[in-house]
Amino acid sequence: MFELDTEVRNWRTRLERGSSLSARELDELEDHLRARVSLELDLNPALPPAKAFTTAVSELGEPKAISREFAKAGRPRWRRLFLTGWALYVASFFLPAWGIPGGIPSRPDADSTTYAYEMLTQLPAGGQVMFLLSNLIMLLTLPALRRPRPSRKLWWAWLVGATGAFPFGVGVLRVVDGGMGLYPDVGFWLWSASFLVVATALWRRKRDWASVQSAESIAQL
Repeated sequence: MFELDTEVRNWRTRLERGSSLSARELDELEDHLRARVSLELDLNPALPPAKAFTTAVSELGEPKAISREFAKAGRPRWRRLFLTGWALYVASFFLPAWGIPGGIPSRPDADSTTYAYEMLTQLPAGGQVMFLLSNLIMLLTLPALRRPRPSRKLWWAWLVGATGAFPFGVGVLRVVDGGMGLYPDVGFWLWSASFLVVATALWRRKRDWASVQSAESIAQL
């Protein structure tokens, strides 16, 4: 005997196990499915509930198509996040990155502020290499905007995030230590945070693609 609640639960379970759709997205799909079944029965009271359910599932689409639609809806979100991270990154180069609170006591007229674009002339050799390497890692994220699918593994997002998290942690320790010397300024914090924002965008992009791939595997069963 056909039971709508049982069939809906089974349909949702199959979709949930084979995709990366969130609970909120699954709730939306289930509500839409139930509303479509009710509409079919209202339009044709003589229609068997099993037939109404089959028609509703068919009109809702295959799991592959469903996940693709949700991935398309999520793509602007990761893209906006990605562009926000890059905006922070670019802006950080034109803001104070390091400075000495109160200036230099022995040279009151000297400018103690260092901007990010000046870092290569201010850092020692080892620091310059690390600074160049960090910026190279950020530059290598740009192709993600045009690449149709994520070709890199998730470790790339972790690498970008770690590249920003390490200096961010160093800055926090410098502030907590409270000793004399250079202190991180707004440009430093924006530069470090930009890596974390871009890493989050890459992670979401990879997750959206995994959702589509999972749905395709369901459709082939």
